[in-house]
Formats: sequence, structure tokens, C-alpha cells
Amino acid sequence: MTRRLRLRNLAGETPQTCGAELLEDLIYSFLLQSDYPRASVIFDVDLLGPSALPGAGMKVPSFVIVDPITADVLGVVEVVDAVDGDTLRQVAIETGAYASRLGGKTIQGFVVRVDVRGRTEAEQVQFYRIWPNSTLQQLTSKTFPDLDTLRVAKKLIESNSSGAKFADTEIIGLDDDEDEPLVETGPGAGMYLPALVLVILGVVDSYFRMSNGTSLLSVSQSILAFGAALLFTLPAAIRYLRR
Repeated sequence: MTRRLRLRNLAGETPQTCGAELLEDLIYSFLLQSDYPRASVIFDVDLLGPSALPGAGMKVPSFVIVDPITADVLGVVEVVDAVDGDTLRQVAIETGAYASRLGGKTIQGFVVRVDVRGRTEAEQVQFYRIWPNSTLQQLTSKTFPDLDTLRVAKKLIESNSSGAKFADTEIIGLDDDEDEPLVETGPGAGMYLPALVLVILGVVDSYFRMSNGTSLLSVSQSILAFGAALLFTLPAAIRYLRR
């Protein structure tokens, strides 16, 4: 559907006679034209409960957009007249602060500036997205999001937020594990057993020398025993030194 704003009924109005209520009626008609159900556009923010009460430096918007099925808050819309740039930025800050209070980063905020003296549609009505990015992002009547777009945006933001929290939890867990001191393990029995066998053989050989006058092992057998013990001990020693 092509969405167009018709200001011909306001063309004869002056800034003094074209009040805020008339401008809000114009944007309300535009929202209905854009397939927003009447139930999705809330004028009375008191219906939203205590969380909708404005705090210091906040501006209650002209409309609050909700999901007519789940009643989830999807966005806020503030309508202003032909204010200057500084006033527009101040309104954006106050409206963004209220949007943040109402739904955090999961909802969107918009300011619509209406100038009845504009010659073209682009001059008459200007749309700005002001939340959650805290910047004045200008839109057009064609790029202004419809209800389904706001629904999808909310779900994506909530999904991304949940994923970021899960990732943070995983990272914290890894950091905690890394902070724990590593227990140094000993070289193990693989290094000591061959040496122990050599010591026992040496003791037995000495006993034979003293009692019988002969050696238990010949020179060649002693060399072979030492070499075998070295072959058993060396791999375990290398593994220990590489830790």
C-alpha cells in the first residue's frame, strides 16, 4: 500500500490555529493508513501502568505503539510542529529517554515534525527515528516501519541481547578456569622404576662379590642393563620436561 500524507485540509491553517491535537490527528490517520490497528495506538500512557510514568528530563510521547495481540510495547511516536533544529534535538533526547524507561533498547522511538507551510510532502512532514540509536535518522513516509517491522525488530533485539548474555557467561566461565592455579604433576613412576631396578641389581651384585667372590653380572650384562634402564627412563623424562 502506498502511504501518503494529505495536508490539504491544513493548508489554510497558521501556526497559531494549527494546534498539537490537529497535528496528532494527522499522524494518527497516517498510522491507520499504514495498517496499524486502532488497538495498537495508545494515547493514554496511564494504561501502561507505573512504568509509563515519566521521570525527569523525559517527554511523554503523542502515541505509544503496542502489539495488539500481546500488548508488548513496540515504539513511541512524538509529533511536533515546525520547530527549529535545536528544539528538535532536545525533543528527540527527551522522547528517547522516555522510550528507554518504557522498554530499554527493545523498542523504537520516532519524532514526526509537521510544517503546514511546506510546499512538498517532504517539507510538510519529516520522520525521524531517534531511538534506540540516540541519533536523528531521517525517514520518509515510505520507509517509516509498519507494525510487523516493529515486531520483528523487537524480537531480533531481544534475541541478540540473550545471545550476548550467554556469550558473556561462557567467557566468564573460561576466565575463571584460567585463573585457577595449575597443579604441577610429578614425573611419575616411569622415571624411577628402571633406576630402582638398577639399584637392586647393584646391591645384589655387591652381595655376590662379597660372599662368592664373583660378580652376578658381567661387564657386558651391566652395560645392557644400564642401557635398557636408560631407554625406559628417557621418554618419561622428556615428557616431564616438556610440561
